[in-house]
Amino acid sequence: MKAALMTLAGALTVAGALWLGWPQAQDAPVPASASAAPGAPAAGRPWLDAWPPARQATPAGNAPLAAAHSLAQTRLHGDPEAPPIARESATRESAAPARPTAAELADPQAYQAFEARQNAQVLAAYIKAVDDELPRLRDDIARGRAMGIAADKVARAEEKARGLENMRAQLIKDHPALGR
Repeated sequence: MKAALMTLAGALTVAGALWLGWPQAQDAPVPASASAAPGAPAAGRPWLDAWPPARQATPAGNAPLAAAHSLAQTRLHGDPEAPPIARESATRESAAPARPTAAELADPQAYQAFEARQNAQVLAAYIKAVDDELPRLRDDIARGRAMGIAADKVARAEEKARGLENMRAQLIKDHPALGR
């Protein structure tokens, strides 16, 4: 049985190689005298010469090239609209280190304390952000009402504000030290 499977696999491999290597009619080389004009489509690749379809013309003519150029520039130089990345604790407001020390890495309890400090910093930053942004959100809601924004959109913004307030209250309830 094993020998039959090996023979079948070998035969299929040989057949596949022959099939791939067999010359095709559309792949046959075209003599230079056969082309009609320098700008005429080349024989054997009508799918390439017909792209993009006539009904799907590019709006700016060079739009695909411009998009490719933009992508290459972004890859090389970064996205100019991306926010800056904070690299070290110098940009942070607290003096706690961003990375654990060697002693904290060696001692499991010390590392857990480091993780607890990091988690407390994240929660405190969330509470501070809610405290800073909630008044602005309330002002935006009032301005939206005054401008006649649809009631469902205003209600959605109010629901988000209530959600922020509730999350802040829950965090302070769960971690009273953060409320100071």
